[in-house]
Amino acid sequence: MAKTTPEHNQHSVSASITLSVLHAAARLGVDRAQLMQACDLSEAQLSNPDARVPFATQEKLWEQISRMEHPEPGLAIGSNLPPGHFNVLGYLLMSSPTLGEAIAAGLRYQRLVGDGGELCLLEEGDELRLIYRPLHPEAPQTRTRVLALMACWIQMLSPLLDNWQLRRVQFIHAEPQRLEEYQQIFACSMQFSADDYALVLPRKLAQAALTQANPPLQTLLRQHAESLLARLPSESLQARVVALLGEQLAHGEPDRAQLARTLHLSERTLQRRLADEGCSYKQLLNDTRQQLAERYLSSGDLPAAEIALLLGYSEPSVFFRAFRQWTGLTPGEYRARNKAQAPA
Repeated sequence: MAKTTPEHNQHSVSASITLSVLHAAARLGVDRAQLMQACDLSEAQLSNPDARVPFATQEKLWEQISRMEHPEPGLAIGSNLPPGHFNVLGYLLMSSPTLGEAIAAGLRYQRLVGDGGELCLLEEGDELRLIYRPLHPEAPQTRTRVLALMACWIQMLSPLLDNWQLRRVQFIHAEPQRLEEYQQIFACSMQFSADDYALVLPRKLAQAALTQANPPLQTLLRQHAESLLARLPSESLQARVVALLGEQLAHGEPDRAQLARTLHLSERTLQRRLADEGCSYKQLLNDTRQQLAERYLSSGDLPAAEIALLLGYSEPSVFFRAFRQWTGLTPGEYRARNKAQAPA
């Protein structure tokens, strides 16, 4: 599939969240000076809360934290991350009128926290799935980092609602031997070896009012967040198109004209700029559909006809033909092969 993210050395995270992680580790008994030395971090890099730290540096930080003597270091760190250290985004979420608006702000301004992954929202029936897809999901330290984020989200969101409910939580990694730390933080049904890291909430909670809602403050914070966002290096147009395609596919055949308008471009300019990046709209649409189709078929038991609808095809037969062109197999053959190759 075409590359849809900046080069690794362009990814960065906020100095504020990096400082927060260091504070949390110190509260848990980790020597801060030694931790910073092991990660090649300096105090000067953290002096401005709006500054950025290379993501590769923070990965070293999480690698060191993963070695803590704790069953799940990520959950321990996440439970000790105060919301204020998310700087403007944390306060923006807390001042939102409703949970739905808080989530929308989180999606809009997630890059202010860092480029370490993508936060997205799926609405399925009467449920909301808040999904986090990290960079380098196979890296050992990613588990620690994502568990810290998920625990922090719970710590941040649950006090803001009088009727907080978490239906279940999903993790990519296999079920650990000890679940006490998970149960203490999430207190709900847990699914391991899942497709994504996700928090699953009742859809009705999107309309729930937050206890610290402050619309005038939120307006000021949003203006500041927009100015900070504008200073960050721009994502490639490919990345923005793929993200919008992912949103449109769940609602049917993607509309290229609408996508171009969302990006404030004409269709011709969209085509030209994608060509400058070495790809095309059609290629990105096909690649996105293929990647999603293989993910759906490799995990779970969704019928192929339902997968066709999720990929924006009006007829399953069109999806079947496209999938055979991509892989040389029918969806059923592909699923059977993956099940046969799965470890016992």
